[in-house]
Amino acid sequence: MTDFALPARRTIICASAALGSAALLTACGDGHSEADTPEASAAPKPTGEGQNVIKLSDLEVGARTSVQAKHPSGAEIPVLLFRPDEKSVLAFSSVCTHQGCVVTPDSSKDDFFCACHGSRFKPADGTVLDGPAVAPLARYATEITDGQVVVYVTESK
Repeated sequence: MTDFALPARRTIICASAALGSAALLTACGDGHSEADTPEASAAPKPTGEGQNVIKLSDLEVGARTSVQAKHPSGAEIPVLLFRPDEKSVLAFSSVCTHQGCVVTPDSSKDDFFCACHGSRFKPADGTVLDGPAVAPLARYATEITDGQVVVYVTESK
């Protein structure tokens, strides 16, 4: 026969709780993923009815803003705009690709920011700069017509 004592019930319960907590914290991580981040989609072609959303002169080169536009469902939605140069304006869905929170141009950095979980997106193409989001923001077609920024809001994919 062996002369070793069996562990106390309290020891087993505490060890199980410690192992479970460690596993949970490891699974949650810090929101970053080593998975490949999808590339930004190409600029879509204008389809449907365009909407004048802002005067071009109200959006300086390098500036980001949010404007209201009508979604095909009839709802008013925020649309993110970025003006990279004198001749173009880019438009993106304000719906975060992580869990659907609203993304804002109000950020301490030069990016679009989701305050729900801290995702950051590049204004030049909508790709993820910092997760937990891994997919880029949906992009809308834009045109500049008669000094107005025209956005073509479509169903996000």
